[in-house]
Amino acid sequence: MRETDDGAGVLEGGRRVRVRVRSHPHYGLFVEILGHQGAVGSIDWLDIAGPNRGRPRPDDFPIGAEFEVVIRRRLGPLPKVPSRRYYLMMP
Repeated sequence: MRETDDGAGVLEGGRRVRVRVRSHPHYGLFVEILGHQGAVGSIDWLDIAGPNRGRPRPDDFPIGAEFEVVIRRRLGPLPKVPSRRYYLMMP
């Protein structure tokens, strides 16, 4: 199923989307995907910093910051988290 304008459906891997930072869990960033109601994602620190760079600080990506990312794949649902959850990376 393809993503529709109202935010229903599934986003496809490789697609660029704009996100907003919601929190800083221990593994990296938790974000909402803008323009796709109920879609959220996570970005591991390695997918932000890369293996040869230092780990970014949370204030490098403050809560509410917006930027563009690439969808890697869809993740399964978790309790209390919307079912449309994605693993993301920085382009």
